[in-house]
Amino acid sequence: MRSSDDPIRPTGADGAGRPDSPAPESPADPEAPVTGRRAAERPQEPEPGTEAVEPVGGGGGKTAGMWIGLILGAIILVMLLIFVLQNNQTAGFQYFATEFDLPLGIAMLLAAIAGALVMALVGSVRMMQMSWTIRKLRKQQEKIHRVTR
Repeated sequence: MRSSDDPIRPTGADGAGRPDSPAPESPADPEAPVTGRRAAERPQEPEPGTEAVEPVGGGGGKTAGMWIGLILGAIILVMLLIFVLQNNQTAGFQYFATEFDLPLGIAMLLAAIAGALVMALVGSVRMMQMSWTIRKLRKQQEKIHRVTR
């Protein structure tokens, strides 16, 4: 019997299925489309005429991720270099009482770096808060565990 809060087949007030709800799929029909929870339970079969090929080595792991990160980082650095070289017009800046002239590309790059540092600072503070909360919750959990023994 299904409960009234079961999302697969809603029930009416008398416990019977509502007339507007679809009938459950027949488990005896292997060609019936599978949806919902049953889709996750049924193993995927390869299409006819194709072979199931298992990946060798588990997809690369940490080394492949590191190489992809290095390659993407090098591409971004080249793009930043091109940006700085193309935006070499001098612009005047004022910061509190100091005035200085910098190429526009370098000034924008420095502003982006400053923004990233501020973001990293805020993220670090939040991670420390979460670490303290986790530590406090673990101590409470240990205390409860000791009491229930």
